Amino acid sequence: MPPLADEVIALLPAADEMLRCAVHAAGIAVDPGGTAISADAVALVEVPLPWPKPVFASGLLEDFTSMMDLAVGPTRVLAAIPAHGDETPDTVRGGPNTSTGGTSPAGTVRMALHCRAGAGTNVYRFIADGAVGLRLLFAHLARRMPTEPITERAGFTMTGAARDERAVLICTQGSHDVCCGSEGTRLAADFEAVLRAYRTQDSDVPDNLPTSSGHVGVYRVSHTGGHRFAPTAMTLPDGRMWAGIEAGELAAILDRTADAHALAPRCRGWWGAPTGPAQVAERAVFERVGWPLEAMAREIRFSPDGTGWDVQVAAGQAGRTWTVSVTAGRTVPTIACRALGGLPAKPATEFEVTRLRES
Repeated sequence: MPPLADEVIALLPAADEMLRCAVHAAGIAVDPGGTAISADAVALVEVPLPWPKPVFASGLLEDFTSMMDLAVGPTRVLAAIPAHGDETPDTVRGGPNTSTGGTSPAGTVRMALHCRAGAGTNVYRFIADGAVGLRLLFAHLARRMPTEPITERAGFTMTGAARDERAVLICTQGSHDVCCGSEGTRLAADFEAVLRAYRTQDSDVPDNLPTSSGHVGVYRVSHTGGHRFAPTAMTLPDGRMWAGIEAGELAAILDRTADAHALAPRCRGWWGAPTGPAQVAERAVFERVGWPLEAMAREIRFSPDGTGWDVQVAAGQAGRTWTVSVTAGRTVPTIACRALGGLPAKPATEFEVTRLRES
């Protein structure tokens, strides 16, 4: 790795400091834009703790990879903490089969596949016969769409499907980074408490907090990237990732009552945008249009323009297209968490929107 430039070194912690990476990133106001997962689907596999680093090093997900090519498209694979048997369907710690709650039969593995479909998602739930059945399930999904027939004694079965299910994925993998382990776990507990309070009509809940009523799947998941922005979360069906987010804000995002303009700077990106510059461009459109954008199926097209990138956000069915000019911004350090002086540190590029116009 080449040596850090002087302007990046100037943003490092003092040589005798041992900061958490999330504290340092907030202190130098790092823009989280462009750091989101880019995928057509997210597969949530129920994996008991403890999780190795990476989560694919051993156990149920050994020999899997974080990105897998399935028939639905590129798919991000995440571990999720299994649900507890006494938890209710609308606040589940990690179980992918949140439509039923409860625990799985002994020796089985549950998986939920959230697929981008138009302006929302289709969700398919499966149960596999242990590690062998899980591998057979992914081999099946690599060749066939989730709705295609499953042969008898395949080693797995589909247990349900849904459209536009609301869910929150919160990174809590402490074995990967202490910031996600501590801040993510706190956020998950806080958000579950918000949901419980609404179910019981707790008088301590502020009147101005959105209800977020109805079914919400809450998943404590493995590493989603961007631990320097902890606590981080992904909301579905909108497919947005968030940095430094709190429980009440998650409720407002799910209800689409939050101030989109105010929250946009903490959006890491939308999962339908392929790269850092494209995610920042799409975020700029979201900041301008607000929640109505989430009802528009859209495609992202981008290309270098000599000084940066020219990005088109096209919502064809809605008859709307935005052209966004993006350039490279600051180079900032991504420090080693709780290491003296934050070293070794890696450089990361921020992106800036210089022009946005609708055509």
